Amino acid sequence: MSYYPDISRYHPVEDWSKVRDGCPFLISKATQGTDYIDPTLEGFIQGCETNQIPYWLYAYLDRGDELAQAKFLVKTVKALADAFFRGYVLDVEAGNPAANVQAALDYLEGLGGRCMIYTMYAQYGTYKSVITGRGENTAWWEARYGRNDSSYNSSYPAHDGADLHQYTSQGRCPGISGSACDLNRLTGAKEERWFTGETAASITTTTTGGFDVSTLSTIKKGSTGAQVRSLQSLLNGKNKAALSVDGDCGSNTVAAIKSYQKAKSLTVDGICGVNTWTSLLMK
Repeated sequence: MSYYPDISRYHPVEDWSKVRDGCPFLISKATQGTDYIDPTLEGFIQGCETNQIPYWLYAYLDRGDELAQAKFLVKTVKALADAFFRGYVLDVEAGNPAANVQAALDYLEGLGGRCMIYTMYAQYGTYKSVITGRGENTAWWEARYGRNDSSYNSSYPAHDGADLHQYTSQGRCPGISGSACDLNRLTGAKEERWFTGETAASITTTTTGGFDVSTLSTIKKGSTGAQVRSLQSLLNGKNKAALSVDGDCGSNTVAAIKSYQKAKSLTVDGICGVNTWTSLLMK
């Protein structure tokens, strides 16, 4: 069984192995307003990157200057996120003016990647123009709980056209702490692989999940940092490299890159560029 939770500091991950096994992707809170950052954000990102779990990050939009809040989300995420980040999400539930939400969404869509907009069932009329006018790379995520007894009840579906349905705040998910958490179900034309970053379009355009692979650093001997750690984790998972995930591209990492490139009929040069990143990021 697959679980699709969305979490925050109130329900952080407590067992990454269980989450990795049960959750094809995760959604977590990143920011609120223009100055609040969820205290679990950095650890969440590190956990997802280390365990190769695709993830989405959202901003809870306070009422007022929603565009500035979207920009704060992007600034915050860019400083921390890495290879398994899939897209930005706007959480719209504070009575935000539709025009302001549209401006924030226009900004995110203008970045060229994937994104989502989250709205409440009862507010559909308020945001209908934003929802129906969204771009093809934007998913609509709607909350409707019904009896909110942890199970989906078909008597309380999301609106037609919703891609993701948050159906309970009383769910249970292996590896997520707390007695209950938000759970979602896939409901629309966007399959699971769209959320994890595995569409045909992502392969042919060298993007994965809305993340342009060409913007990732070229990793070679002597490179250091978070993207090297992500590369090492990928090589361990995909090629059984047994590397230390230390963020330092030394001789062992170069050798593992060459081994992977040879196995995948790529140019064997020990340098992780666009083609090697693209191959590694496709499941």
